[in-house]
Amino acid sequence: MKNIFHLIITAGLVSMLLVCCQPLYGKQMVAIGNSITAPKDSWAWITAQHFDMELTNLAVSGAQWTDYQGTTVDTNPKPVYDGVHTNNVISNQVYRFLQLIIPEGEIISEAEGEKFHTSTPAPLTGLKTKNSTFDPTIVIISCGTNDSSNGKPIGDPSELDKPYQEADRKTLYGAINWAVSIIRKYSPDTEIVLLTPIQRSSHSQKLPMFVDAILLAGEKLNCPAINMYEESGITEAVEAKEHKYLYDGLHPNALGQQLMGEVVIKHLTELYENKQ
Repeated sequence: MKNIFHLIITAGLVSMLLVCCQPLYGKQMVAIGNSITAPKDSWAWITAQHFDMELTNLAVSGAQWTDYQGTTVDTNPKPVYDGVHTNNVISNQVYRFLQLIIPEGEIISEAEGEKFHTSTPAPLTGLKTKNSTFDPTIVIISCGTNDSSNGKPIGDPSELDKPYQEADRKTLYGAINWAVSIIRKYSPDTEIVLLTPIQRSSHSQKLPMFVDAILLAGEKLNCPAINMYEESGITEAVEAKEHKYLYDGLHPNALGQQLMGEVVIKHLTELYENKQ
């Protein structure tokens, strides 16, 4: 009887978990970000595996939120920047996303009037074929640590109130407004989630300001934002003494990626429970 009772309870718990995660189970997830997200075994892969989602990882090592002065439209699917990071920005990852979501041959008007990299033909058009099944349920953008270390401007919160076409992508607020708004325009049913940077082993006075700005952007744009800086369990205090979760003081090792994944999974589970 005890075994039967235990099986009933276990089955009930499994059923509850499946019900609360149904909106994500077996669906598609897109990850956008930098070297913390780009690895094949990153928190993004861990999250996708948990929900049995198909993952499209567009993250590029060294990427930052903000455009540079000389940033051009560059949608090389395997970008190699050779130390020149001018085009290694979130806007170009978003352009690559748009090409996947927009029908083949349809012009992406947001790129009109922009300067193009020589490897990217103008005008920018969608690449989604009639047989494509690409239809992401969720896009998660994890970025900001490189903006902080590169001394990029956060900008004024008023950038979040502007029409996205007028937002200054050379500021953090403007870049977030543009990315979130343009994804919503072309993929309105896709949930967008922002992740803040995690802590590093070395102290940074600027990084917490970028964390706060990303959280504010999420609030003002009605976009879920997860405070990985405070919740990941990766702390400056521990990493300054030993590389427990960051193998070089910045990039998570397998344990660090697992911690990050667990936090994202927790928040996504809660988010979709509230949608039921």
